Amino acid sequence: MGYLEEMAKYQKTEKQKIFGADFLEREQIDDYEFWDEIEIGKETVVPLKFEVKAEDMMAYAEGVPDDNPVFYDEEYARKCGHDGLVAHPLFGTQVAFFLLRKGHGSWIRTPGARNPGQILEWYDPIRVGDVLTVKLTGYDKWVKRGKYYMRYLTETYDQNGTLKGRGYATLILPKSREDVLKFVKGEHALEA
Repeated sequence: MGYLEEMAKYQKTEKQKIFGADFLEREQIDDYEFWDEIEIGKETVVPLKFEVKAEDMMAYAEGVPDDNPVFYDEEYARKCGHDGLVAHPLFGTQVAFFLLRKGHGSWIRTPGARNPGQILEWYDPIRVGDVLTVKLTGYDKWVKRGKYYMRYLTETYDQNGTLKGRGYATLILPKSREDVLKFVKGEHALEA
């Protein structure tokens, strides 16, 4: 059984079932943004939206895994002072992967990418029923020890325009489309 078949066993939600999880698929790679194409200062509001359902929040917490009942049990979450289920602090990562399928910001799906760190700031809880929009800004990119780093500012808003959270994601990426295609073939693609 391949990894995609193995992953399918765990796909429970509507969004999980339609999510294209094979990031090595040539059609997806052709839609990605690459390090050498990133424009610093460029802003984009992603046209797709993410409607938050309870199943999305619970499935993410289960997949992490995190067994804190505030992520699964609405009654328990209310007893703790919340107005319903609480989204896991990293739930925004799922939102970004789901929405950033091609173009600006799609580097998040790049095969061979490595995550040296990120900064996440939450201002308002994500709630069931929220319809989330993501705004991206190319923040910085640099080369250090032959590795290609980039940092993006990602802001998540709800249907009322309320800023839910802000994140600075840093990734080490292959430099170009050609390097990604080398990686997919199993060839060494980095200059260092």
